[in-house]
Parts: sequence; C-alpha cells; structure tokens
Amino acid sequence: MNLQDFKQKAVEALGFDCLNVMQTKMLETAVSGQNVLLLSPTGSGKTAAFLLPLVAQTEVPTHGLVIVPSRELAQQIGDVAKQLGIRTVLCYGGHDARIENQRLATLNNEGAYLIIGTSGRLKDHIERKHIDPQQFSHLVLDEYDKSLELGFEEEIRFIITRLTNRRQTLLTSATHAVPIAPWLNFKPYEQLDFTQGVADGKSKKEALPKEGKLALYQVKSPVADKLETLKELLTSLPDRQPVIIFSGYRESAERIAHYLQEQGMECALYHGGLPQDLRDKALIRLRANTVQYISSTDLAARGLDIPEVAHIVHYHLPADVETLTHRNGRTARNGASGTAYLLVGPNETLPDFIATKVPVYNFKQQRAAKAQQNDNEVVAEPQRTLVYIGRGKKEKISKGDILGFFTKNGGIEGRQIGRIDVMEHCSYCAIDADVVQAVLDKVKGLKIKGEKTIYKIVSAN
Repeated sequence: MNLQDFKQKAVEALGFDCLNVMQTKMLETAVSGQNVLLLSPTGSGKTAAFLLPLVAQTEVPTHGLVIVPSRELAQQIGDVAKQLGIRTVLCYGGHDARIENQRLATLNNEGAYLIIGTSGRLKDHIERKHIDPQQFSHLVLDEYDKSLELGFEEEIRFIITRLTNRRQTLLTSATHAVPIAPWLNFKPYEQLDFTQGVADGKSKKEALPKEGKLALYQVKSPVADKLETLKELLTSLPDRQPVIIFSGYRESAERIAHYLQEQGMECALYHGGLPQDLRDKALIRLRANTVQYISSTDLAARGLDIPEVAHIVHYHLPADVETLTHRNGRTARNGASGTAYLLVGPNETLPDFIATKVPVYNFKQQRAAKAQQNDNEVVAEPQRTLVYIGRGKKEKISKGDILGFFTKNGGIEGRQIGRIDVMEHCSYCAIDADVVQAVLDKVKGLKIKGEKTIYKIVSAN
C-alpha cells in the first residue's frame, strides 16, 4: 500500500476529515525509520501522529513499546491504537498485573503490536520476565519531559538500556524542555517543531488546530487563605461552563474540593494519589459535562483526553512558564475563547515570566454580565446528571445498547441523553437532570441485554 492510500485508510479509521499538517509531516518523516523528536502543543493530535508511522511500516511487523507518564495517557493511546487496528496491551499501576501478564502471554511475533504503559509497571514486568525487552523494534517516549519532571528517569533508563534490538525511537513533548540524555541513544534524529506552528519553515500555523483567544486576569485575595476569594470568583462565572482549579499539592486539591462541596458547589477531585476508579470517574464527569468544577493538581494539565474547558483557575501560582502554558492549554483551543485567573494573595506577586500586564478581575462587571446571560437564558448545554450502569465491555455492552435501553424503558428521547462511556465492567451515561430520577425509577430491576444490574446516580468523590 502506498503512503497516499495508507493516509486515506487511516483517516477513515480515525474518523477524521483529513490529517493535519503536523500528523502528515510526522508520518512522512518517521515512516523511513529514522528517530524523530516531535514538539507540538497539547491537543494538536500527537497520539495519531506517532502511531501512524508505526502502522505504516509493514515490511517487518512493528513490535512497539510506548512509555507514558500517566495511566490516563496510556488508556488514551490504547483507544487510538485500537481504532487503527493495532493489537495492544496496557500496563499501568492500579490495573490488575495478573490480567496484564495473561494478555502479554498471548502476544506473538505475527503482526504488529504495541505494549503501552507507565515506566514503573513496565520495569516490573521486565524484571519478572513477563516482557522480553529484546522483542521491541520501536520505542515511543510520549510526554517525555513530563516523565522526567515526575521523577521517572531511573525507571526509563532501566528499560531503554535493555532494548537491544530497537531500530527507531520517537520522542514527543509539548515544550522545548527536553534534555536528550546520552543513554537514550537517540542520535541522529530529526526535530519537528510545531510549538510555534512551524515544522520546517514552510508549514503554516493555520494547518494545526487553531488557538483561540485567551483572556488572563489576576484575582486579588485580601487574605492568605484564598478559599473565600475562590468561591466569590466561581459564583461570578457563567453557570454550566466547566472550570478546572489547579493547585500545587494533593492536599490543597482535596481541601478545595471539600470546601466547595460544603458550600453546595459540586466539585470533582483529581490527583495522582486517588484510586484509579475515582480518577476515571472524575474525568468521565468532566467529559460528560455533569460537573462544573474539578479541583486538580498539575496532573490534569497535560496528557489527558478531556474536552477544552471555559475557565482555568490558578489557585496556586504556576512555578514556571511550562506549568503556566500547560494549565492554560486546557482552554482556548481549536479556535474557542477561554479565560484563566491567577489568584494572588496579599504577600504574593505575579511571576516574572508573565511578561504582559495582567488586568485585575472586575467582580462587579462580571456579575452584571452573568445576570444578563441568565436573563437571556443562554447556557452551554442542558444540565445533565451522570448515571452508573454496572455492566461494560466484558459483558458485551455497547453505547447503542445503553441508548436503546434508556429510550425504550426510561420514557425519554435520545436528545435527553448526553455522552456515554463504556468501561471494562461498567458504563456511564449522562441524562438530563430534570428527568434522570424518573428514568431510574422506571428502569429499576430491568435487565439490560438479559442481565440485571445496578443503575444509580454518580455522586461526588
């Protein structure tokens, strides 16, 4: 299959209209087998960009290892790989290692496959001889700078120095802060830099997902404890527009979430110390737009498949320009506008790396604008509530099954149902809040695909 035919087949598999210029350039560069450093912003399609050349190299089946800094990123890459028809095994903490080992044992050298995982779990599998590092012909280090930032260098080095049959390495990052250590054996390599929209001096920025307009404000807190100022800010923002509140510590993220919940403002919690099911639930609620606020550490600033949000709040000021960039990168994407707020305590000043003058947020003006919006009944979309269903992929449940079940038995129309997520052994469905309880009353005790299960509203963490 020639490259043009492959592109068309890949576009159809991924459901794209076409590949963007970054994905096209990456495919054309990496398909030759050379090492590539891809620098490109969050949300620009890096996952497809590094997977496509692996699939396209079909003369010898690709046996690839993808190392990522987080479980969520592993899951995201796995989903895209499956769309492209690649056999995959996911390996990460919080996942049953015995199940991973069983899946690893089923792999053989016939056809391409990828093992995608976090460095700690992959190191463990190699030490236990569940994974033979010599099997891999291709290596991908996705969000490599983030892995170093989180302290995973020793584990990554352990893995890489054992990949004796590696023929190609693809390294991706959203920033230029990528130290190329000698033990990577990465040279020679080609660098594709799309951080400013340009890879080779010819590609135009418009070919990448367009950046929207970001408004940045500083919000003055009269006291060091900024919780009351945070509440005042949030209540001045438009209803039903998603907000991510970033703080520097897990304990702070928890304190913020609990405070808002006590104030009657439902807020999801997300950080690396939570059990995997709670982290998954928080992201699902955000994706389904069934919660307006999510309190998080910088773990949510990059590498996650979540929709863009309307507002970003820096409860703790960012430590460096990269943190500022990644946090703000969760809004004002794909041509949309967004707003970021820097909460500044009485003994704090804005960091030097914020070069532009940042205006002070005008509460009076914003409350007036919110009142006008409410008078005009302008809302982002219907308010919805997330429902848990105790069956998933392993029980052969599909999105269509869930949609049909609720419309047939719950007395509602398809337009009253939002996003549906089907997990391994459970599913989640967003239903209009004004009808959700009546729906659950009607379906209580009913079977879905011949099996009884639980249907219940998902509560806060």
